[in-house]
Amino acid sequence: MEKEVLIIDDDESITWVVSKALEPMGYKVVVKQRLSSGLKAVNAGDQLILLDIVLPDGNGLEALREIRKSHQDAVVIMITAHARMESTIEAMREGAYDYIEKPFDIEELKLIVEKAFRDMAMRDELNKLRSVTAELGTPGSAKARADDSDEPQIIGRSQKMLKVFKSIGRVASKDVTVLITGESGTGKELVAKAIHHNSNRGTGPFVAINSASIPKDLLEAELFGWEKGAFTGAKEKHTGKIDSANSGTLFLDEISDLDMNLQAKILRFMQDRKFSPLGSNRVVEADVRIIGATNRDLKEAVNNGSFREDLYYRFNVIQIVLPPLRERREDVMPLTKYFLKETEQKFGTDRKELSKDAKDFLSKYDWPGNVRELENAIKRASVLSDGAIIEKRDLFLEDGRLCSIQEFLEEKLKRYLSEMTRLENCNLYETIISEVEKALIKIVIEGTGGNQLKASKTLGINRNTLRAKIKEYKIR
Repeated sequence: MEKEVLIIDDDESITWVVSKALEPMGYKVVVKQRLSSGLKAVNAGDQLILLDIVLPDGNGLEALREIRKSHQDAVVIMITAHARMESTIEAMREGAYDYIEKPFDIEELKLIVEKAFRDMAMRDELNKLRSVTAELGTPGSAKARADDSDEPQIIGRSQKMLKVFKSIGRVASKDVTVLITGESGTGKELVAKAIHHNSNRGTGPFVAINSASIPKDLLEAELFGWEKGAFTGAKEKHTGKIDSANSGTLFLDEISDLDMNLQAKILRFMQDRKFSPLGSNRVVEADVRIIGATNRDLKEAVNNGSFREDLYYRFNVIQIVLPPLRERREDVMPLTKYFLKETEQKFGTDRKELSKDAKDFLSKYDWPGNVRELENAIKRASVLSDGAIIEKRDLFLEDGRLCSIQEFLEEKLKRYLSEMTRLENCNLYETIISEVEKALIKIVIEGTGGNQLKASKTLGINRNTLRAKIKEYKIR
């Protein structure tokens, strides 16, 4: 049977280029520029569909649902000039074979098309095998899937983040354990939330716990809960994180920091979905999907004996790797724009823009702290900078890099301190602390337009304390 590629896209330049590329490969190419005529041309069999998301008479994602409903085996590749996290995840969740962004590399498209037809051929062979075994009396199996809705916002337009969005869409509705890996600050919890919100458990609870932030002797109690009197200080019964996540998702961050005894108990729960709270013989069942995350190489941790190999394989069913920000520099400016807007809304600061020098620096900087470091830098500069333009110097730069507030203050105070330390009884500590505190409060008060409530929240101090400091330092 002739292999057919149906292109549903109103961009004539795209359809012409794709047709000229695929026809010499032996494919029959059918082009429809409107959704209505395109849906009529969909048929069962050896047909691959290239479907644009934005069409003059409809939405490609809605059409994808309709196609998959009437032709369950339809193979659809979504194409768009406006790739976003939401549409990418939704397309993959609804069963799209792939999702590519315009302008795309025609050679890459040809490889994807070839692979799609190979997979279709393999699918047909498997279907034949299933039909034969069914005739012999082998019981079949059925798959069910539901869809659900609102996902957290992850900012990214790069190809590497598009790959992450596709992975989220593919795994969300499949109730399997997922391992998210990546450097600190890359947004692993956001990805876990996106998987949860797009899964069949999306209406259930999402419970997160950071294994590195809780003392090891308390972590087991936090996970499994405890009965009254289970240990000294256990005055009341406490529900653990696992029980709280029942019918939803439990996100275990930094799983490489789990101690070996707790690893064994978590492995047992992942196998049986049963556990006992501390101080109890009662067995509790919990229907929980587990998503793990780590910034370390778990395989290396297995090799050096700090992580159980059987637990590693339990977690590593599906792995999503988050790229560091330095490997997706095209996402820096969209992220910066998002953080500026978020700061304006959250802290009530004036609208700020970046100077050209500041933009150039942010785009070239390596961001060892990844997205979290960028977020902190932008929010700090937005609150503390004078005027409507954030300059390069507002980012606390030293020698062409971002520096911490501590480094910034050390550098600026060196000359002053070298003179003052020669004197005795100059009350240096109180003088420096009060001057820094006065300057900080003054800048934040100005940055929030004199709004003391917003200023106190930004500074992280009580409003009455702020009023006392304003009076003490005679800040207008």
